[in-house]
Amino acid sequence: MRSTFAGLQMGLRALQAQQMGLTVAGHNIANANTEGFSRQKVSLSASNPYTAPAFNRPASPGQIGTGVEIAEVRRVHDAFIEMQLRLESQTTGEWEALMGGYEQIEMIFNEPSDTGIGTALTEFWRSWQQLSLTPSDLAARSVVRQSGMLLADAVSHTYTQLGRYREEINGAIGIKVNHINYLGQQIADLNKQIVAVSVSGDHPNDLLDARDLLVKELSKIANIQAVTDEKLQMHISISGSSLVQGSHVSKLDLVTSPEGHQIVWAGDSATPAVFSGGELKGLLHLRDEIIKDQYMDDLDKLAEGITRAINQLHREGFGFDPTAEDDEAFPTGNDFFRESPEGESWALNMRLTEEILADDGLRLIAAGVGADMAPGNGENAIAIGRFLQEGLLTELDDDGTMPDLGSSIPDFFSSLVAKLGVDSQEAQRMHANQMVLHEHLVSRQQSVSGVSLDEEISDLIRFQHAYGAAARFITTLDESLSTVIERMGIVGR
Repeated sequence: MRSTFAGLQMGLRALQAQQMGLTVAGHNIANANTEGFSRQKVSLSASNPYTAPAFNRPASPGQIGTGVEIAEVRRVHDAFIEMQLRLESQTTGEWEALMGGYEQIEMIFNEPSDTGIGTALTEFWRSWQQLSLTPSDLAARSVVRQSGMLLADAVSHTYTQLGRYREEINGAIGIKVNHINYLGQQIADLNKQIVAVSVSGDHPNDLLDARDLLVKELSKIANIQAVTDEKLQMHISISGSSLVQGSHVSKLDLVTSPEGHQIVWAGDSATPAVFSGGELKGLLHLRDEIIKDQYMDDLDKLAEGITRAINQLHREGFGFDPTAEDDEAFPTGNDFFRESPEGESWALNMRLTEEILADDGLRLIAAGVGADMAPGNGENAIAIGRFLQEGLLTELDDDGTMPDLGSSIPDFFSSLVAKLGVDSQEAQRMHANQMVLHEHLVSRQQSVSGVSLDEEISDLIRFQHAYGAAARFITTLDESLSTVIERMGIVGR
C-alpha cells in the first residue's frame, strides 16, 4: 500500500522539475548573445510507477504513477553542422589570407598610377625619344638621366616593399603558430575537465560549448581533423600529426632560415608540419610562392633585362662633351645602369652608374652610334627607345646572359600587373563564395543551437504555471492530511 505522504513526494518532485526548467530557461536567456553558446533543454520523464512487478506485490488495480523526475539537461547541438563549419572555416581562412595578401601587393605595385613602374618605363622611353631629336642638348640628356633614376628607384622601391611585406607575413606566421599552441593547450585543459564531469554521469554542456568555440577558431588557422571519443574527449590532428590527444598537447615550433620561419613539430625529430588549409596555408603560399617566386622574381627578371639590354646598347654608342678636345668629345664604352653584384638582387640594386651620376656624367650618355661621330647623331637614342618599346632581349642575347622575358619589356610588365589583377579578383570571388557558404552554415547552426527569446519566454510561462500548479497540489494534499491528522476521530466527543 502506498504511503499516506506519497503525494507530497510527488509534489516535491514536480516543484523541483519545474524549478529546473525555469533555471535552464533563465540560463538560456542570460546567454542569448554569448558567442558559441548552445541553448540547453531540460528532459523530463515520468518516475518509476508503483508497484514494481513481483510475487508479493500488494493487490491494486494497476500501476500508479509517482510523478516526474529530471532525466537530463542537455545542449541542443548538431555535430554534423559543426563538422561542416570546421571544414569550411579552413577554406575561408585560406582565401581570406590570400585576398588580404593580393590587396597589399596591389597597393605596393600601385598600378596604374603616376608614380608606378609602368609610368616610369614610359617616361624613360620618351626621354630617349626626345634625346634622339636633340642629342647635344644637355637639358634632354638631363631628362634621360633623371627618368633613368626614377625608373631604378621605382623598381628598387617596389622590390623593397615586397620584401618588407614578406617579412611581415613571416612574423604573422610565427604569431599563428604560437596561437595554435595556445589553443591546443586550452582544448587539452577543457578535455580534462569534461572527462571529470562526464564520468560522473553529468553533461558538461557549457564546457563543451567553450571547447567547440576554441576548435572553431583553430579550424580557421589550420586544417584540423577532430574526433570525439566515448568520454567526450576531443582528439585533434593536423595533416595526420597529433596536436591534442586527450589532455596531452604536441607543440609546434619555429626554425629560422634565410627563406623565413619553417614550422616543425617540437621535439628531437623536428618533423616538418604540413598545412593543407586555413590561414597558415594561405600565409605560407603568399610568402614562399606568390611574393617570392612570382612577383619578386619577375621584378628581378625585369630589372636584369633592362640593365643588361640598355648597357649593351649604351656601350656600343658614344656620348658628347662640348668642352673637350675633338678626340675626347665622344666618350664610348660606358654603362648606363650599374651591374648587380654576383648573387644579389638586380631589382634591389638597380641604379645608375656612378659615372653617369657624376656632375659631368651627362656627356657619357650615348645618344649616337656608328662611324659618324657628330653632335647631331641620335641613332643610338633611337635604337634604345625602339628597344624599350618593342624589342626582345633575345635579339641582344649573344652570350646567353639575358633573362628570357618571352615578350618586350612593356608587355612583360603589363602581363605581370594583369596577372596580379586577375589573381586578386579570383581571391576576392572565392572568399565571397566561401563567406556565403559559411554564413549559410552559421544560420543553420543558429536555427538548431541558437537561443530564441520568444521560445524561452514561452517556456518560462509554461514552467511558471506548472510550478504554481505543483505548489497548489501540495497545498491541497496538506489540507487533506490536516483533516486526517487533526480532525479525524474527534467527531461526537
